[in-house]
Amino acid sequence: MSKRFNIVHGTGGQLGAQGSNNELQETDKERFSDDFIQSINSDNLTDIEDSADLTDMDDSDDLTEIDESDEELIEISQETFKTLSERAKKTLKQTSSLAQSYFSSVSPLLLRMQKCSKKIPFSIELQTFSRSNNIIVISDSGKKVLCLIQFHPLAGADSVCDQLSRLIEDLHVMASHQSNLRNKKNLSGRISGIGFRGGYEKGKSAGTYALRKDLKPSQIELDRILQEKLPSHNRFISHRFRHFSQAAYDSNSKALEEFGLPSWSNKAWESYNNEPTPLCSNVIVTSNDFSNKAHCDKDKNVFTYEYDLDINFGTTPGILEVLWKSNEIAHHT
Repeated sequence: MSKRFNIVHGTGGQLGAQGSNNELQETDKERFSDDFIQSINSDNLTDIEDSADLTDMDDSDDLTEIDESDEELIEISQETFKTLSERAKKTLKQTSSLAQSYFSSVSPLLLRMQKCSKKIPFSIELQTFSRSNNIIVISDSGKKVLCLIQFHPLAGADSVCDQLSRLIEDLHVMASHQSNLRNKKNLSGRISGIGFRGGYEKGKSAGTYALRKDLKPSQIELDRILQEKLPSHNRFISHRFRHFSQAAYDSNSKALEEFGLPSWSNKAWESYNNEPTPLCSNVIVTSNDFSNKAHCDKDKNVFTYEYDLDINFGTTPGILEVLWKSNEIAHHT
């Protein structure tokens, strides 16, 4: 199983399992690449044409069915509702229905992602977030949630943005102490892991990602200090995961418990002071414009938590959190 998180602008990271890849970056301005295009219309619905492979996107069992006849979902007057176009009515009902499961404490913007035959870059532009910092991306049919996004602008940054910034900085330093991982899918950049690998795959033994052998004593000591901060970081990420979706958090936690995996924040596989509620087994951190061949993951979990996927968000002066279905969208991270 894989739960990951990425951080943007030059470097990256992901909460997940062995073999996952993403980007951690730590600047005011972040650039994502290639996946969606947004065009806002008067119905508060953005159609997104996707350059990724969404094969059989609506054929899986995990669909978000929407009862379009349920008038109780709408929080506007019936008089106002009757004046809307059929498309606007459908969008309002979809948004209200999905907001009960995702972003329940805020008002999200609903974006519809359409299949696209041409492989051309698309983007969700910065002005999209002027309408809402919280976005739900759905499939063309409207029956499946593909991606949840929250934007944290650096201007007037809040405590969540501050904690994300500290998390990004600590993991970037720890990742620089780890060996570079290689596989046949790598195209460019650097990738390293923090935490545990193996054990949940047949024929693979359990173990931890190893520190580089050429570290100075001062670097080893710094890594030890940062290791002590990981339980706190894990609790913060758990809180953020629940913010997006309590049901998704419960599902991922149950899957991790089923495999008997320790938390990425633990020092040892078995220890009396291990994290009692682990969220993921490792963190994968990438840097130097890391890229893989396009692929879909084959993970146990439905949703993946990260910063970055193969999306062009344009230049965004802030931090983007993403919870998305990496098993169903071909990506390069």
